[in-house]
Amino acid sequence: MMKIRELFSGRIFTISNFLSLTRILLVPFIAVAFHLEKVNGIPEYRYYSIILLIFLAATDFFDGFLARTLNQVSRLGQFIDPLADKIAALTLGIALCVYKDFPFWMLAVILARDIYAVIGGTLLFSRRDIQVRPNIYGKIMVGLLGLSGLVFILEPGITVYGLTLQDISLAAVLVFLFISSFAYWKIYSRIYFGKER
Repeated sequence: MMKIRELFSGRIFTISNFLSLTRILLVPFIAVAFHLEKVNGIPEYRYYSIILLIFLAATDFFDGFLARTLNQVSRLGQFIDPLADKIAALTLGIALCVYKDFPFWMLAVILARDIYAVIGGTLLFSRRDIQVRPNIYGKIMVGLLGLSGLVFILEPGITVYGLTLQDISLAAVLVFLFISSFAYWKIYSRIYFGKER
């Protein structure tokens, strides 16, 4: 059985791991910007939250890119990258619900999917020493969630065939959320029940 301490074998202090941790630490500042905009009514705070959101997305792209480019791929990095994605998405989702009218039902669906992914991934990691990498559909979903957050922050008031940009962005997130969940289910069931490695 895999021991959690084995995550810390090999390289720990890498640029990519630092970026993953930065992603977790940045999200509360977006929530603070939302709060200050609402309390003070100063629109500049909206732009601060947008800049932070863009920087957040950049860390998501560059942590994996730099890990591969600089040959800094590590067990800890492979574990912390998807964990940082989930913590950042959940924290941002809560802030959007509280301050930007993001629907709570969507946050509940995202949370259910993440719990499912974390439990499945943890079981495979602890019992079979297998780390399931984030699938491309999950990465697209996280990117679309970021875009949806941007739309809710900007509140453009644009409609397409009777649907607001907010509605369209939520639909896109839902599509890739279900596709990524199905992809995870296929991987977990094939490896765990089919005894593949």
